[in-house]
Amino acid sequence: MGHPGFWDSIVNDLTGRGLFGGSFQIRLVLQPLLAMLLGIRVGIRDAKRGDAPFFQALMQQKGRRGDMLFKAARDAVFPLAVAFVIDCILQRLINHRIRPVAAIFVGGLLVFVPFLIVRALANRAWRHGHHRAAPAGKPSR
Repeated sequence: MGHPGFWDSIVNDLTGRGLFGGSFQIRLVLQPLLAMLLGIRVGIRDAKRGDAPFFQALMQQKGRRGDMLFKAARDAVFPLAVAFVIDCILQRLINHRIRPVAAIFVGGLLVFVPFLIVRALANRAWRHGHHRAAPAGKPSR
C-alpha cells in the first residue's frame, strides 16, 4: 500500500490520536472557540459602526460587493493566520510532523466557518439589544 491520499490523511489527523494519547482532538475545541471569540469581537465592531451582517449586506448592496469582499478578506486574515499557526503546533505535538496544506484546509474549516457564523450572530444580537435600549427621543427634563 502507498501513502494515504490528502483527504485520508486529513481525516486520520482529525480522528486519530489526540494530544494526550486518547482520541480527543483538542484542536476540535480550541480552534472553533478562538474563532468564535474573534467573531464576537468583529461582529460587535461591525454593529457599532452600523454595518449590517456581512451576507445580508452583500446581498443588498450590489454596487459595493468588491469593496465588501476585500474588507471581509482583510478581516479573515487574522483568524486564518491564527488557525494555521495553532494547527501547525498541534500537528507537531500530536503527529510529530507539520503539513502546511492540511493546516490551511483544517484551520480554515475549523476557524473560518465558525468565525463567519458567530460574526453575523454577534452583529445581529448587538444591534437587536442596543436598538431596544436606545432612547426614542430627547431625554426628558
